[in-house]
Amino acid sequence: MLNVVQAIILAAGKSRRFKTDRTKLIEPICGQPMILYQTKLLDHLGILTTLVVGYQKELVQESVIKEHENSISFIQQFEQKGTGDALKCTRHLWIRDHILIMNGDVPLVTETIIDELYTHHIDSGAPITFVISHDTYQVSEYGRVLKSGLTVRIIEAKNDDRKIQDEMCCINAGIYLFRKDFLIDFIDKIMPNELTGEYYITDLINIASDNNLLVQTVNVPFDRVRGVNTQEELWTAEQIKRAEIIKAWMLEGVRFMAPHNVYIDHSVIIGKGAVIGVGVHLLGKTEIGEYTTVGSFSIIINSIIGNKAIIKSHSVIEDSVFHQESLVGPFAYCHRDTILGSKSVIGAFVESKNSKLGDMTKAKHLSYLGDACIGSMVNIGGGTIIANHDGQDKHKTIINNNAYIGVNSSLVAPLTIEQDAFVAAGSTITENVPTGALAIARSRQINKPEYAYRLKNKKILKNGINSSLLFESPFKASSVSSV
Repeated sequence: MLNVVQAIILAAGKSRRFKTDRTKLIEPICGQPMILYQTKLLDHLGILTTLVVGYQKELVQESVIKEHENSISFIQQFEQKGTGDALKCTRHLWIRDHILIMNGDVPLVTETIIDELYTHHIDSGAPITFVISHDTYQVSEYGRVLKSGLTVRIIEAKNDDRKIQDEMCCINAGIYLFRKDFLIDFIDKIMPNELTGEYYITDLINIASDNNLLVQTVNVPFDRVRGVNTQEELWTAEQIKRAEIIKAWMLEGVRFMAPHNVYIDHSVIIGKGAVIGVGVHLLGKTEIGEYTTVGSFSIIINSIIGNKAIIKSHSVIEDSVFHQESLVGPFAYCHRDTILGSKSVIGAFVESKNSKLGDMTKAKHLSYLGDACIGSMVNIGGGTIIANHDGQDKHKTIINNNAYIGVNSSLVAPLTIEQDAFVAAGSTITENVPTGALAIARSRQINKPEYAYRLKNKKILKNGINSSLLFESPFKASSVSSV
């Protein structure tokens, strides 16, 4: 049905009101560049699409090509002289019977709106059908639509023109469907604006009415056609999109403890029965398993979390994979290809980088696991540090099944600790540990009787403090002279 339509997306503007000196079209909304919301929608509908690019065209093209490869074409508007001029730049590309024109900054447009626009356009036989909306917010930058009988006009409202805004509650959404033959006949009749010198597509509406041609409109909710021209409008659009995403997951059986405080990207997948805590960030290509709990203020980026896992509060997980019933946090940091086996634990204040932990392995407290391959049913004692860097290069540590690493141990890579081996607490291990061996690598403890009292008395005498404060050993009298 829509194979008689081709789309032109206007994406050449300078985004001046964004105040960033960067095109707004690559700003992310729920993890996706703004421009891709239109291109992916049109691609899904099978509509041939061309982007008119200009300002920072390389950035826009890079984002689009990364997603669509070569299925979308580009044409450059060398001077940004208005929407009408941008449309003129594409005339040699018009090969379909109907031309859909969209601004690149309306990311909330839906398939339903495009279908309704097309259906009404075809059924009416009008040369022009465009989208309007009731503006209950009195937003001043939108052109106002005036209807009088069969005549339709668009009046560009000024910020100080309250009369126009109050009397005309419908705004032009900047989404048009033209018959190609109409554009061929009338595109060159657009004249430059007296104030700006720019050419505007809106003049085609007035030209059609002046020639007694039928102009049709389709009325849609304002939130669906919001333009994004400022940082505030970007924030508003993202709030709407995020609420839409969260609502969709609620309908699939996901519980959000505080939906208005969760940040979630469009590409995230969540299983039924999952519970998402307050202030959680789920970003990138993240997947959360069924009946998994993500604790408050945790951040998960491009990671896969298995079923029935528990991510405790304030944990940061990036580019990692956790299998079912794993337990992480609180305050854990797992990144750069950490893989955690089933029923395994990475606990409080543990950092894991580029490490694999097998099933039922536990690293519960205050440890650093870097570039390690750790087997199943291994115990990593609190305070264990894997020293993976020698000052120039990083090295691998291998800890095989059922090994036990005592607390406060340092494992200096490259290193292999074999199955069933035991590392005594407080050891610094620099050599491989054989299967079933006990490794002890620490200085022998020496106790000097009463020496603590002597040191304290020496300090008292040195500082000239009253000698009556001298310590005496509970075992025998301490002589000052012996200090």
